[in-house]
Amino acid sequence: MQLDVNMQSPLVNVQGMLEEAAGKAPDKFLLRELPFRELLNVRADLADANVARVLDNSFNLEFPVQPNTVAENDKHVIWWLGPDEWLAQSVKPVAMPALLNETPVSEMQALLAGSFARVLDVSSGYTLLHLSGNGAADVLNKGCPLDFDASVFGQGQCAQSHFFKADIAVRPVPNGWHVLVRRSFAEYTVKMLLDAAYDYYLLA
Repeated sequence: MQLDVNMQSPLVNVQGMLEEAAGKAPDKFLLRELPFRELLNVRADLADANVARVLDNSFNLEFPVQPNTVAENDKHVIWWLGPDEWLAQSVKPVAMPALLNETPVSEMQALLAGSFARVLDVSSGYTLLHLSGNGAADVLNKGCPLDFDASVFGQGQCAQSHFFKADIAVRPVPNGWHVLVRRSFAEYTVKMLLDAAYDYYLLA
C-alpha cells in the first residue's frame, strides 16, 4: 500500500500576509519561515560515557552543557533546553521520505538502550522562523521580555521565553534571529510579529 502524504507548512493560511509584508520594509524587518526542519527532542544523561559517545557520533557534535547555548555544524544545531534536554535541529529542510524514515532515530535509540536517554522526532510539532532587519530585535521585544542586546545575548546562545502568549525558543544568527515555535501557535505568532512590526511598515 502506498502512503500518500503531503508536507504542509503550519503557515499555509498566512502565506499571503508574509509575502505582502516582505516587500514593505525588508531592511527594517523581514519575516520568513524556514519550514520542514528535522527536529529531534533528546533527553539524556551525558555523564554516561556511552550516551555521550552515541549522541556525539550521531550528530558529529559535542552536545552543549552550558545552559542556554548551542552547538552547530553544517548539518545540525543542538539547542540546550535543560540540564538533560536538547533539541537537535537540521540546518537544511528534510524531504518527506527522510521525515517518514524512522530508521536513524530507531538505530540511535537502540544504541542507547539501557541508558537514561530518549530521542523523539518532534519535527511535525514545530516550525522555525527567521527574523532579519535592523528592527528585528525591537519587534521581538514588543512581546518578549528578553534582553536582545548583543552584549548580553550573542552568537552561540539561545533562550526559551514567550512572545505574547506563545512559547518560543530564540537564538541570534549572523543575519538576524531564529525563533522556534510550536505548530499550534505558529500562525498566531506570525500575526503578532507582523502586528508588532506595524510601525516600520507604516513608515515604509
